[in-house]
Amino acid sequence: MKKTRTLGVGILAFFCIFSFFFSSGTCEEITKPTLYVGGSGLGNYTRIQDALNNITAGGTVYVFPGTYHEHIVVTTPVHLVGDNKDSTIIDGDNEEYVVILDAGNSTLSGFMITHSGRTFPEAGVYVRSDKNIVSGNILTENFYGMRLEATKNNTITSNEIIHNLRCGIYFSRASDNTLTGNIVSNHSFNGFGLYEFSNNNTILGNVLSKNNFSGINIRESMGNHVVDNRILGDRIGLHIPPPEYNTVVHGNVFSENRIDLEEERDPLIMIGAGYGVFIIVVFLVLKKWKT
Repeated sequence: MKKTRTLGVGILAFFCIFSFFFSSGTCEEITKPTLYVGGSGLGNYTRIQDALNNITAGGTVYVFPGTYHEHIVVTTPVHLVGDNKDSTIIDGDNEEYVVILDAGNSTLSGFMITHSGRTFPEAGVYVRSDKNIVSGNILTENFYGMRLEATKNNTITSNEIIHNLRCGIYFSRASDNTLTGNIVSNHSFNGFGLYEFSNNNTILGNVLSKNNFSGINIRESMGNHVVDNRILGDRIGLHIPPPEYNTVVHGNVFSENRIDLEEERDPLIMIGAGYGVFIIVVFLVLKKWKT
């Protein structure tokens, strides 16, 4: 009888502990709020930034269609979601950055983001935090479509990045990011430009076309993977650094580029080779002069 009672108490304790953890997790999920911007709902915000200023970490700010003339700074990890990327527009009125992701661990999706400032280094989306997801947006008519600076482990996927003034995406010290399924077209310089030790990024399954200098331009950056992209109608399809930078290039389709693949040569090697040619020429001239 005593053993049975002990077993019963143990089972009861197990279910109590299990119920506590289960209910705590469920309550936590339930209490994460959704705040609404635009539309006609009672209590909806009229400005996106006002909703962001009142959201708790992990919550969602849902934005109904309309044009919002704002400069957004995300300082809390949230899901910022537009109703429709064709009709939910954040317009920077040709000033500053349009959206800045400062918090990290945030989601930005479903917007048209347009009209950043027109000078370096302004952009439609400025990512300067880690582990964000930027997906399903249109970035157009900005200086840079997007700028990644001193950031890592972001996922940039299924965006249309078109008709920005300078580059589609500019990387500066941005490493370990994944870019997949983006359409990047019609930029005066690069589709993707990786500079200043932007290492170990994965560029997979994107379509880059009609970029005036290059589809993908990688410089001073190591260990990047460029795999299964379509690179079409650019002046230079893909520019990569010297072999010692260990760029992996595989399965890409090149079409109608003036140059499909351009490999940069190490300047010291080029100078050494030039100096060697110079010595040989001098030697031959002196030899001919002596004879």
